[in-house]
Amino acid sequence: MNEHQDRQEKPEHMFIWVAFMVISLIPRIIFGPFLFPLPLVISWIIGGFLLFLGIVIWWRWFKLWQQKDRTQLVTHGLYRYIRHPYYLSIIILSFGVTFLMQSLIFLLLTLLTSITLYKEAEKEEKQLIKIYEEQYRKFIEKVRWRFIPGVI
Repeated sequence: MNEHQDRQEKPEHMFIWVAFMVISLIPRIIFGPFLFPLPLVISWIIGGFLLFLGIVIWWRWFKLWQQKDRTQLVTHGLYRYIRHPYYLSIIILSFGVTFLMQSLIFLLLTLLTSITLYKEAEKEEKQLIKIYEEQYRKFIEKVRWRFIPGVI
């Protein structure tokens, strides 16, 4: 790549970065009056940690999902501890975004998303009981937690 091509690409990258920053600020502008009563630094630390954790859980689930035989019940990996790691990753990522945006509106949407995913997990488990019968019932007894070990 010569110097001329390098200069042409930099403005595009800068434009994308600026556009991303502006778009991410829109919710803060719109929902400004409904912000968390937390200092920005604390909110960003919590949000960043939750995003990282959510991505790690999602990535570990995704690796299992790619490898699994769709006819077999998966009981290893993250499934040794919780029954719905994918839903958990979505919930954690949603809370991470909520803290980064410091928005009470985002918090409301995240809570609604969490409730929806909990209900979806209940429906999914009823279907899995029909498919795997006693094998899934034993899995539920062994792995008691849907989302967070020791909590729910």
